[in-house]
Amino acid sequence: MDRLRIPNEEYRERAKTLFSRAHEDGYDGVVLFGALNVYYVTGMYHLPTERPCAVGLTDERIDIVVPRLEREHAERSDFNIDDVHVYFDFPQGNPMTLVAEMCENLGIAESSVAVDSDGSPRRNGYTGPSLSSLIPGTVGVEDYVTTMRERKSEAEIDLIREASTWAHLGHRLLQEKLAVGRRPISISAEVEVEGTDAILDTLGERYEMTSWSRPMQCNFTTGSVTSLPHSVDQTTRIREGDNIVTIVKPTIGGYTTELERTLIVGEPSDEQRDYFEIMCESQKVAIDTIEPGIEYAAVEEAVMSYYKEQGVHEYVQHHIGHNIGMEGHERPFLDRGYDGTISPGELYTVEPGFYVPEVGGFRHSDTILVTETGTDTLTYYPRDIDQLIV
Repeated sequence: MDRLRIPNEEYRERAKTLFSRAHEDGYDGVVLFGALNVYYVTGMYHLPTERPCAVGLTDERIDIVVPRLEREHAERSDFNIDDVHVYFDFPQGNPMTLVAEMCENLGIAESSVAVDSDGSPRRNGYTGPSLSSLIPGTVGVEDYVTTMRERKSEAEIDLIREASTWAHLGHRLLQEKLAVGRRPISISAEVEVEGTDAILDTLGERYEMTSWSRPMQCNFTTGSVTSLPHSVDQTTRIREGDNIVTIVKPTIGGYTTELERTLIVGEPSDEQRDYFEIMCESQKVAIDTIEPGIEYAAVEEAVMSYYKEQGVHEYVQHHIGHNIGMEGHERPFLDRGYDGTISPGELYTVEPGFYVPEVGGFRHSDTILVTETGTDTLTYYPRDIDQLIV
């Protein structure tokens, strides 16, 4: 693709949609404090710390409050921002007072304002007043942007599709480096460096980093550790007979994808082959169930029904998947406790898995786009066991 970012006109349309939804609910303006929400509406990414950033939005303009160290960045002409208000730093700069002044300048301080949180989030030691305590108008907490992010535009899908092609490269690099005696953390670091170099060498100046995370992210666990789905232990050395459960997550234009595979070190045992086959079939069951109009809960129900038939349901530790985009985890969720129906433009990590004590974890994850007629699988690394033997 020629562009590796969301077009400026799309940011403007997002702002219009956001204001329209808020106005329909009786609000005269919107203030956003969340870093991803600011990014989603303006195109301005930043590193969130104790220093508040806040966007104020009406039907006529968009202003932003930033610390001094973000001033030149926020003034970029390609961001959807009309005016930048600057304080020096926190705690000396009274940033929330400046946010209240921004609301006055926008003509919304005495009216009704929708916010994503009533003041800047408490992070990195920040403490400060709520917006509702500083302006005479009313403040209502809403999650409009989170809802808007559920369904992706064509531009967003293109970026996630591009990221998915790099996931294939990253996992190939990973599988080539796996060897008995090596530590996962060392291999992951090598994959991230080589994968990042490949992305930057190929995409050149079209690639822009939007966070401190590397363009290529890679992690995996091995052996008994794979029985713990979210273990951060990557120090255990690879041994013959191990299960390995991986995750590769490139990011392009601020959007990520997810590719996970289960691999076997050496010739798989009959038990490993049986469990592996059940896992692969469960992912197929999930993908085959997904289509517009199907309840989110139905996907997990279909997989759990299959797991019960196979006698592995007691080893399940999580739901089937989640939406993905600007974050690795977004709503909606493919979960029996989540109400609603699947819509075109949603993307899901489809990752049914189970975790057998003293054997290991079994989980593939692929990023799936919901289309008007069904699904499109964006990640395409091999899934069969004989192609995933180390």
